[in-house]
Amino acid sequence: MISISALERRFGDREVIGGLDLEIPAGRRVALRGPNGSGKSTVLRCVAGTVTPSAGKVHIDGHPAGSFAARSLVGVSLSQERAFDLRLSGLQNLLFFARLRLGRERAARHAVAAIVDELELEEIAATWVSRSSTGMVQQLAFARALLGEPPCIVLDEPTRSLDPDARERLWQALDRRSAAAVLLATHRDDDLAYCDETVSLDG
Repeated sequence: MISISALERRFGDREVIGGLDLEIPAGRRVALRGPNGSGKSTVLRCVAGTVTPSAGKVHIDGHPAGSFAARSLVGVSLSQERAFDLRLSGLQNLLFFARLRLGRERAARHAVAAIVDELELEEIAATWVSRSSTGMVQQLAFARALLGEPPCIVLDEPTRSLDPDARERLWQALDRRSAAAVLLATHRDDDLAYCDETVSLDG
């Protein structure tokens, strides 16, 4: 489902990723580990299609990453989230993204109501994003990634700033989506127990 072949990414003269190969079939969960600056977030952004590789190829179910077809298959939660409108509530933000992904108003409202209920986000949904904590925004970004039940899920430090109950809800939600191909970056050792494979990046 996610295919990474000879991936390289350079920023100026600095090589961040040098020749990464990785295959993640449907139903497999892979964690990226490594120190800050090792390229974990860059790999995720290449898969999400927001960063273009310097060399190599990334495909989502056979479609080039970043193409319309690939983007429609991937749910994304990246670190340092800036995509949310601070002037709107969590619910209004989720509805905005659901309309973009699903198109139909009724389907968007149903999907948002379902994910808010599943992840117990009622308080977060009712709070303006400008008044939300880092952990609240993190949960909102995870909820957005699941909208539309994408077959590929890309998560950057998904459990960062979450309390134990929120972390448990996150993993339970991913368990319920056992057919998805999941690629995540994490610094937490306890996250690895929930993954099928760990790939170390040295930086």
